[in-house]
Formats: sequence, C-alpha cells, structure tokens
Amino acid sequence: MIQNQPHIQDYIKVMMRRRWIIITFFTVLVVTVLIGSLKQIPIYKATTTLRIERRSPRIVSMQEVSPMGTGGGDYRAYRDYYETQYKLIKSHTLMERVVDSLGLEPSKPHKGTDPAEKLLKVVKVNPVENSQLVKISAEDPDPEMAARIANTVADEYIGQNLERNIVAAGRASEWLTKKIVEQRQKLIDAEFALQSYRKKYNINVLSQMVGGSAIEDIKAEYSRLQALFANYNERYTDKHPKMIELNAQIALLRSKIYGLEDADMGDKTMEYRVMERDVQTNRHMYEILLTRLKEIDVSSTLDVNNISIIDTAKEPKKPVKPNLKLNMILAIIVGLFMGTGLGFFVDYLDTTIKSPYDVRNILESYFLGSIPEILEKDVLKKDKIVHLKPRSPVSEAYRGIRTEILQLIPEGDDNSKTILITSAEPQAGKTMTVVNLSIALSQKGNKVLLVDCDLRKPQIHKIFDLDRRYGLSEYLRRDMTLDSIIRDTKIENLSIVTSGNILNDPAEIIGSKRMDEFIRDAKEKFNFVLFDSPPVASVTDAVVLASMVGALIQVIRSGKLLVPIALRTKEKIKNTKARFLGVVLNDLKGYHDNYYSYKSYQYYGEEAKIRSIKKEVSVKDKLK
Repeated sequence: MIQNQPHIQDYIKVMMRRRWIIITFFTVLVVTVLIGSLKQIPIYKATTTLRIERRSPRIVSMQEVSPMGTGGGDYRAYRDYYETQYKLIKSHTLMERVVDSLGLEPSKPHKGTDPAEKLLKVVKVNPVENSQLVKISAEDPDPEMAARIANTVADEYIGQNLERNIVAAGRASEWLTKKIVEQRQKLIDAEFALQSYRKKYNINVLSQMVGGSAIEDIKAEYSRLQALFANYNERYTDKHPKMIELNAQIALLRSKIYGLEDADMGDKTMEYRVMERDVQTNRHMYEILLTRLKEIDVSSTLDVNNISIIDTAKEPKKPVKPNLKLNMILAIIVGLFMGTGLGFFVDYLDTTIKSPYDVRNILESYFLGSIPEILEKDVLKKDKIVHLKPRSPVSEAYRGIRTEILQLIPEGDDNSKTILITSAEPQAGKTMTVVNLSIALSQKGNKVLLVDCDLRKPQIHKIFDLDRRYGLSEYLRRDMTLDSIIRDTKIENLSIVTSGNILNDPAEIIGSKRMDEFIRDAKEKFNFVLFDSPPVASVTDAVVLASMVGALIQVIRSGKLLVPIALRTKEKIKNTKARFLGVVLNDLKGYHDNYYSYKSYQYYGEEAKIRSIKKEVSVKDKLK
C-alpha cells in the first residue's frame, strides 16, 4: 500500500528525469525576458496631485433639502460625484483639449491615429484612498513630455470645471432674471390692488401696535413663513411632510392675525390687512431674488473653483519601465513553476516503461534488476563489461541479476536452466545482457553455453571476435554435430555457438525437431544454456523458441518501450511453455528506483579498485 502512494521522492525523480525540459524552458524564458527588457524603450512616469472638493452650487440662498453627510443616499451621491470626476478626467473631450494645448499631431508612421486616443492609454487616474486627493499620471518615452502631459491634463481639467461653473452660474442668472421680472410684476399688481381697495373704501391705515408689538411680531413671522412656503413650493408637493407642517403654521398665524384685527377693526380693514400682507410677501420675495442675482453676478467674475493643484508633475529622472529587476524575478519564478509543470506534463504523457515501479505495477512482472546507464563509448567493451571491468557498478548490477535468477530456479530443475533472453523492440540491450549474464554465471563456476539464435542480425560472433560460419544454422540443417559448432572463449567456463550463415526461413528452422535435439544435448553438457533471439515484436522467432526452452527473461530499455507494446509482448510470451522469470530494466538513469543501490555499487566498486591499486603498489615495492 505504501508503495502505491505518491512520495516526495517520486516527484524529485520526475524532476530529475525531465530536468532538461525544465532547464531548457527556464533558460529560454529568462533569456527572452532579459533580452526583451533590455531592448524595450524606457518609459518615464510623471504625476500631478489634485484636490477635488465637493461643493454643491446654490441657486437660491436656502439650505439644501438634506444636508451633506446625512443618510446613506448622501454617501452614494458622494461616491458617484467623485467617480464622475474621474471619468471626466479620462474623457475624450478633455484629451482633445490637452492635444490642442500641447500641439500634438499623429505620428508619421501612424497617420490617421487619434492623438486623444493615444493619450487615453498613457494617462492614468488613481484616487488616494480616504482623501479628496487624486493623482494624474502620464507615461512617455520622453520624461519632459510625461511631465507636460500630466500638468496639462490637470490644468485643462481645472479649466473645464471652471467653465462648467460659469455656464451653470449664467444659466442660474438667466432663471433668476426671469423670476425677478415675474415677481416684480406680482409686487406691482399687489400694491396697485391695495391702493385701489384703500381708496374705494376710504380706509385709514391703523396703528400696528395692538397690545404692544404682538400683532407686528405675528405679522413678521407670517411673512417669513410665506416666503419659505414659496421656496418649498418649488421643491415639494403639497403632501410632503414639510409642506403640511408649514401650511399648519401659516394657518395658525393667520387665525391669530384675524383674531386680533377682528377685535379692534372692521371687516374692510381686515381685508385691507390681508392685501397689505400679500404686498409685503411679494416685496420680500422680490428682494431675495434680487440679492441672489447680485451674488451670482459677483461670483461669476471670480475664478472660484473646487479643484486645486497640490503637487505639479516634475520631470522624472528614472524610468518606470522596464523594471529589469522585477521582470527577472518574475521570469525566474514563472520559469521554475511553468518549467516544472511542463516537465510533469511531459512525464504524464510519457507512456513508456521507465522504472522498476512500472515493471511491478503496470506490467505486473517480477523485477530481476536494473542495469545503470553505461557511459562507455566502446560498444564491444560494454558487451563484455563484466569480464573487462568486474568491479564496476554495472558488473555488480549484472551479478545482482544473476543472484536473482539462481534464487528463482529450484534446485534440480535442469529445464529452467535453458534460458531465452529477448526483448520487445530492437536496441533494447538484450544481446549485451545475455553476454554479460553468461559471463557472470561462468564466473560463479557454472559451465555456460551462449547460443546466438538471432539468425537474422547476429552479433555475438562480433563481440567475441569469432568466425560466424559453422554455427547453429549448419547444425539445424544436419550439416554438423553439436561438438563441432561449440567454440571455446578466453573466458573460463564460457562457450559459444555462433549463428552460422543467415537463412531465408529462420523461424521454421528454429521450430524444427532438430532444435529440440540441440537443447536436449546442450543441457547434458552445460549447467546453463542462454539463448539470444530477435525481438518479439519484429518476428516470430523468439515466440517459437520460447515454446522450446525452460525459462524466459525480457529486457526492456528504460524510457524507450511503450506500455501497449510491452503488454502485447507479455501476452505473446505468456502463452508459451517457458517459465517467465521476469524483467531486466536496461539503461536505467541514476535518478530511478535503484539510485541508492547504484551508488552503493559505485562506492564498493571504487573501494575495491583502490584496494587493488594499493596491492599492486605494495607488490612493486617488495620487488624493488
């Protein structure tokens, strides 16, 4: 169960296995970013800081319905106001004014390009949190131009805002002038009606002091409420709470006035007083409108603005782009993560047999051992490395496989000592494996016969520098006896049977009764008989021979054999009578499952080599 769970070492192995993909991707990305950053035109950034105060224009000198800062709706209005200002700064209309002010024209390579659109891309508006400040930034390859653009945008925005205020004041002045004319006419009409009524009924003006100054105070309050009523009447409906309350107050004062006048005056005088109050009300409204008009006329002549410059943009000294340090840090981080991810993705797509884990879990086969990657360039030395370099890590690996084979073969089972070594695909290293295993078995004192059954592309005669003629093919055609084709080698206990001449029908010859006789006679003369055959996936020779021998070993080159082919090969050889001993994994890199055993082989091999050198030096010293 533990073996099936992912472990950090498994991830490390994948990274080591795909290290060149990771390194290549990382290097390409970092170098590309570096070159791109160095070739990029430097961009400078200049910033102007503005203060935008929210000031609501007043047309009449009355308080607003809801003072600023009360209620959630005011916060939304506050937010919307500033968002609107930010949009105005980034408006196409303002950019056109900036273009005219700076005298910008479309660049020659891009005739027809709108300079205002280009400015919209280089100008940034960034409000300062929890304040009325806003920063206007401009980016340009020319530091001086960057400062000019930022300052010009601020100036044009302030000018545009001032113009809007002046236009608003002008419209208010027009409206007030119109209202003043109307109110003046109302006042004239009211005064004329009062004068006519007075003459008609010969009414003398009564004293305004009735019971002291009570009636005068009441009349003054009544006039004030009438003026307030006129103002509210333009904003609210009759059902608004403030209108209802104001009407009630006016009705109460009216009843008081009528009560006082009725007590001391006649009906004609009371009517006269009502008309007189209308005149006073119209006169008061007329004076208010006239005063407000004068205020607007005065304010329109002043450069009153709720926007001011706090800091002007200065010519920047250093570019903001490219940020070489930041670009390189990001390139390194992204390169490592994406390179590693690409490595894992490629490894996920890799459907080859790569490790002992794949042999055990995917092929469900017994793992005999692995042969580490051999760095020896001479092919012939690789094929006999157990003999030529017996203390090397590779030789130790072959001896480990030999031990596994001997443990799997029961005592007295002579049939299993005829072993076919094959592979699914060419160049898997089966010939190198069968030769070195033969040498390893012979070094243990076993009489070993190595038979080259690859009658299509034989190789063993080249490894041992022998004449290929007079070998297995001649025996199978009954031209020669077994003893006449067996060749001795310089390696003790190891004999060779070469392939002989190449035949046109090797599969039929190998499957003949003569081959059964060869195997039976060879078992009587040798402790082990090892056969080298063609690949299973290419021809049928190996499958035919597998039905005649006692045991079979499959050689797989790490990272080369696809899983589907490996499974089909296993299916082919499973139906033969030969006992499938297991799989030898060839050309295994040091970052696979046998990494530590490989290091151990290397360590002990080097230690033995050092002891051998010391022994030679000691012998030479004694001879001297």
